[in-house]
Amino acid sequence: GLMASSWVGQWRSSAWVVSTCLLVALLTCTLRCSECVTLSNIILILTDDQDVEMGGMTPMKKTKELIGDAGVTFSNAVSFTATPLCCPSRSSIITGKYPHNHLVRNNSISGNCSSTAWQKEAEPFAFPVYLNKMSYQTFYGGKYLNQYGSKDAGGVDHVPPGWDQWHALVGNSKYYNYTLSVNGKEEKHGDNYEKDYLTDLVLNRSLHFLEERSPNHPFFMMLCPPSPHSPWTAAPQYQQSFSDVKAPRNGSFNMPGKDKHWLLRQPANPMPNSSIEYLDNAYRRRWQTLLSVDDMVEQLIKKLDSIKELNNTYIFYTSDHGYHTGQFSLPIDKRQLYEFDIRIPLLVRGPGIKPKQTLQSPVLNIDLSMTILDIAGANLSTVNMDGQSFLPQMVIHVYECFPDCVCEDAFNNTYACVRVLKDANLQYCEFADNESFVEVYNLTSDPHELENIVKKVDPALLQIMNQRLIKLQSCTGDSCRNIK
Repeated sequence: GLMASSWVGQWRSSAWVVSTCLLVALLTCTLRCSECVTLSNIILILTDDQDVEMGGMTPMKKTKELIGDAGVTFSNAVSFTATPLCCPSRSSIITGKYPHNHLVRNNSISGNCSSTAWQKEAEPFAFPVYLNKMSYQTFYGGKYLNQYGSKDAGGVDHVPPGWDQWHALVGNSKYYNYTLSVNGKEEKHGDNYEKDYLTDLVLNRSLHFLEERSPNHPFFMMLCPPSPHSPWTAAPQYQQSFSDVKAPRNGSFNMPGKDKHWLLRQPANPMPNSSIEYLDNAYRRRWQTLLSVDDMVEQLIKKLDSIKELNNTYIFYTSDHGYHTGQFSLPIDKRQLYEFDIRIPLLVRGPGIKPKQTLQSPVLNIDLSMTILDIAGANLSTVNMDGQSFLPQMVIHVYECFPDCVCEDAFNNTYACVRVLKDANLQYCEFADNESFVEVYNLTSDPHELENIVKKVDPALLQIMNQRLIKLQSCTGDSCRNIK
């Protein structure tokens, strides 16, 4: 299918931004003084296509206990991706920038995914480069960007700056029969579970890194398993799990998109039984693959405990974006502006974070890089990124085609959105197409986004939202954090 150029910009209310800035000012001295004594280790676990709205965290019992219950769970109402598509989203995480600033439009080379231009203009300013300069030992394992390792992207020889150990997947997510770039050298893998299953390999290489690291310097690890991305290949011991599970039938499942953008108006409704059977199977298999990620988290934390680093390590668990299985009669995919595609899981544990906390403050995935650099003690005023650190928030709360194919992507599925969470939970989206289509939802009264209220709201409010969106689409750095 065609690669999407869709991207979502989420705008945080000015009141929240101002209050956060005040908290940052109050806490800066305390945080910096503690960091001077001993720098904390940091681990970022990034899954591929794991939703939170449709039950994507249900299989993660160990992860929820070992990270969420031991630290902070960000409410699924407030943690968002900047764009619900793999390469642009991952580029936002790495650079801390909105898509209009890092210029990755879709999953193709022509869309700037891991292109030579990206390598020259974006990678040298990615957050791992800062960490490496601050004496962090760095490790990367798993999926990087969809076009990484391709001939047009410099092949496996290219290792992005900032990484001491590089074990990156060539291309898109796979579980077997893949190629890795291991510190710039090609390494081919087959279909032997013990040797090749990618989720387990990422874990095992990370454990080896922990054994071989220098105890004199802190470390950063970014672990990116393929789960639960297609082809949904579960480990042998989990291939019969969740045999009775089906995709959720509530909310917008199998509903028509009659008042929405043309892409949502064209699927057959109700869906054919063959599509429902297919998406139910995909839903089960996605969960099956996640059980190996849950094991990864458990083994990683056991290792950190055994080497006496657990209490000095921040662990982030999140996904690049969400997913849908039958919502608005779209069988399976991501890319859309709706909650199921843009909301992501976010769990964090670490020094100074009180256990069993739930935070309601809005967070974007562009904020991850600034938060990680904040933990490392970087001077954030010198970092050219669009996101903002949410470390103070955590610390202050110490207290392929399938049957009955449906088009889910197109070159003119390009949209930009503003989200307001103050007073009412509003989402305003404009499409860049010949319809100039606008969708507006009040998620306070309509959490499943069933009714587009663009024709019912005050035109003055629409004008305000349009002006905010214009500012957001041209912002950079500090101006992205202070839109009125």
